[in-house]
Amino acid sequence: MKNYLLSSSLAVLAALALGSTAAAQDTDVDQDTQEYEGVLEEVVVTGVRFSMTEAVEVKRGSMQIVDAIVAEDLGKFPDNNVIEAMQRIPGVQVTNRGAGEVSAVSIRGLSDVTTTINGRNIFTASGRSVALADIPATLVNRVDVYKTRSPEQISRGLAGQIDVHTNRPFDFDGFKLLAQGRAIYQEQADEIDPNLSFLISNVWDTGAGEFGALFNASYAETTWLDQGVHAGASVPFRLPDDPVAPLERLFPPLWTPGLDRGLPTAPGSTLDNAPIEFVHARDAVFQPHVSGERERPAWNLSLQWAPDETSQYMFEVFYNGFRNTQHNSLFFTFVDWWGAVDPADPVEIYPNTNVVKSRYVNFPYEFISGDVLDQETDSYLYALGGEWDLSDDWNLRSEIVYQDSEFEDQFFALRMDKVSPRLFVDFNTGGGVPFVEFFDDPNTPQDESDLTDPAQWNLAQLYDNGQRDQGDALSWTADADWSVEWGWVNTLSFGLRYDDRSAQENGFTSGDLHCNDAPGCAGSNYATFPGLMGVTTDHFDGQAPVLTSWAIPTQAGLLGNQEALRAAYGYLPGNAKVFENEFEIDETQTALYVQADFSTEVGNGFLDGRFGFRWVDQETDMAFPDSEGGVATATNSNDAILPSLMVRWGITEDLMARFSYTEVFELPTFAQLSPYIQYFADVTDIGYGTAAGGNPDLEPVESENWDISLEWYFAEGSVLYGTWFKRDITGAIQNFRNVVLFDDPDDNPDRGLYPYVLSQPDNVGSSQLDGWEFGLTWFPELPGWWNGLGFQGSYTILDSEQEIPVTDDAGNLAGYDILPIFGVSDTSYSAILAYDRDTFSARLSYFWREEFQDRNEAALFANPLAIWKSPEKSLDFQATWILSDRWTLTFDATNLTEEVFNENYGNQPVIFNFNNWFYSRTFALGVRFQL
Repeated sequence: MKNYLLSSSLAVLAALALGSTAAAQDTDVDQDTQEYEGVLEEVVVTGVRFSMTEAVEVKRGSMQIVDAIVAEDLGKFPDNNVIEAMQRIPGVQVTNRGAGEVSAVSIRGLSDVTTTINGRNIFTASGRSVALADIPATLVNRVDVYKTRSPEQISRGLAGQIDVHTNRPFDFDGFKLLAQGRAIYQEQADEIDPNLSFLISNVWDTGAGEFGALFNASYAETTWLDQGVHAGASVPFRLPDDPVAPLERLFPPLWTPGLDRGLPTAPGSTLDNAPIEFVHARDAVFQPHVSGERERPAWNLSLQWAPDETSQYMFEVFYNGFRNTQHNSLFFTFVDWWGAVDPADPVEIYPNTNVVKSRYVNFPYEFISGDVLDQETDSYLYALGGEWDLSDDWNLRSEIVYQDSEFEDQFFALRMDKVSPRLFVDFNTGGGVPFVEFFDDPNTPQDESDLTDPAQWNLAQLYDNGQRDQGDALSWTADADWSVEWGWVNTLSFGLRYDDRSAQENGFTSGDLHCNDAPGCAGSNYATFPGLMGVTTDHFDGQAPVLTSWAIPTQAGLLGNQEALRAAYGYLPGNAKVFENEFEIDETQTALYVQADFSTEVGNGFLDGRFGFRWVDQETDMAFPDSEGGVATATNSNDAILPSLMVRWGITEDLMARFSYTEVFELPTFAQLSPYIQYFADVTDIGYGTAAGGNPDLEPVESENWDISLEWYFAEGSVLYGTWFKRDITGAIQNFRNVVLFDDPDDNPDRGLYPYVLSQPDNVGSSQLDGWEFGLTWFPELPGWWNGLGFQGSYTILDSEQEIPVTDDAGNLAGYDILPIFGVSDTSYSAILAYDRDTFSARLSYFWREEFQDRNEAALFANPLAIWKSPEKSLDFQATWILSDRWTLTFDATNLTEEVFNENYGNQPVIFNFNNWFYSRTFALGVRFQL
């Protein structure tokens, strides 16, 4: 089928090229925006003011509600990466800061975002989407964020569509050359990394028409360091003076696990299933010290040919790569041991609660783990297309796109463990940061408080896992516009999209065998493997009174002893790994759309808009391993009709109102569809194991969207606007927990059938989100040197709720918890002070978002279960000096206030603090040369 589509499409393109003509623009991109782009090519002003005011004009000219980020100059996209730049867009929130960057984005609180390149769908390996951070900012000309969408656009993504525009040769008038380099200093890692890009483009007038060629390449390297100090989950214990067993940890069925709000915190509270008075305390304290080096090579080739004024053809190749090698120096200690409690040891309780703040633990078990992770991605996108004006009334566009993407990772980790004589733990020393102190046993020759002594650590588990995922797709689109005169209706558009997609995931694991259980390892220690051990130092950079040093298997030590460790544990050599198929997917999607544009004059203004629908049909065939070692199959089929209506009312020349009703949907991920179930044994004897798998019967999630906005363009390049919006989401996919009985052959052989809490996704419940967003862009005319001062600000208010299913002990649906949608901050804002002169421009940007529930803890025993992120903020600065027509100097700085990012349980950061991450500031100096 793929070969047939390819040959058929090429034949259609060639035949139409012989006798017809076109003017090309991006497929699946709003026509009003396209018409505006033709005007923008004449603009020669650059700098921060240009980027901000041009984004205003993109918003004004679009039929849809869209906000944009525009490059200040060729190759100068504002901020280190695309996601960080998107913080400045009203309604856009970013999160998951780490590894030297921000990696996740949501639009109006929803994370189901579709990312496209020049209107084309793009994905990574076996996923349905691409990590936006993997697209280098130096290859980007503009980013459009569509909050409403036309029928002509890809209709996936509940939150919206992020369309990334790359450069093309016809964007320039003749020859263009750009070379730039930036040196970026990562403060925590104390390293300077290169960020390089190169662009060359030219347009030639030939006897066969106008021909253009562009090549744009980028290479970015980041050396990063993340440092964390975390308190574990809160669990119930008997009272410190309990006569039965002081501070004994209490397990189900004495209480019900999986409660979002957890057990009560009032003094004197008892368990829900037993009349036992209890206190809350933590099960562990751990400190990850994660260092890594990331590389992102990328390039884009664009060829354009216009044989005459009414036809154009294009061939493009886009490549993006990802390389990441990291080492986690992890220290972990349990602080829940109840077998050697001294009743004389003091226990501090938070006032007016039953929550333990500090305590002593005798004979705690702890481990260190050196974890090495290597990741690699290569993704290619090829596109061949053309546009033809068949007559004054007909325009035809067609394109064929092929993608291929592969991802591989390898995880190799060694744990070492010990039992210390005694420790003191304070679960919150201030700002949510816990502290542990270890004590020496004076009756032994070694100093047990010295955690840097490798001789005190025993070889424990070895982990050797890997993943190889692959995906490809062949897509064909055909779109047509017909200019008509049917009363108010002036344009009728329709089109077809066919997509043939495959994906597969293959995994390898060697288990987690303990050294004592491996004949070739028993009795070994760190000295058996030369150069294995090192020491982690200066953890958390003095930001809090935490444990700063411990012994660790280093990255070099692990890799240098990799095969020797595998042999000692009885694992396969690295070159003998067998990757087992986890699932294989073949999916076809067919989409048809019809839309009509209309316009008329109303008083001194106008009324125009667009209405239509998109029909989507999807069929997914799956193959996956069954429990008996064979192959099972399943099929998932769905279709949907998605109507839309958009109206613009130009009340006056400067005042515009908009109304929009649209329907969009989101397909389940391939991993969610796969019914393959993994079982994880009960290794701590809590009474149940855990399991996770997919659901082949999942249906798409659908959303009905309303938007109403009022926009006042009170000066050139300036706007003040407000938008009300509402999203009604049905069929939301939530993890549904059931209790199942299963005899796991890898578990304790004497257990037989044993209860497992199985987590599987299902279309359960619904979600609602509504809110307001306000924005202002203003460059006033000011006297003297004040002229050039401008401001851009935004403020977003969100209100959301989702239904989370609650099951009884038998796995039956017992009701719903009503919670905020995960990832939604009630309020967020950005404030940007900009200054732009002929040869100098700068901006100081501040972004803030309110605390929000990010997820539920995977461990059901956590009390509470809900994990909240504390308010997030960032202060960034960028400056550009134009030294001459050819030379430009830039300076950028991010996270100037050097924030510590916090997570907590139940939105109670004092008594239920959780994660604390200390992230780096970055400073970058760059130079750019252009012709």
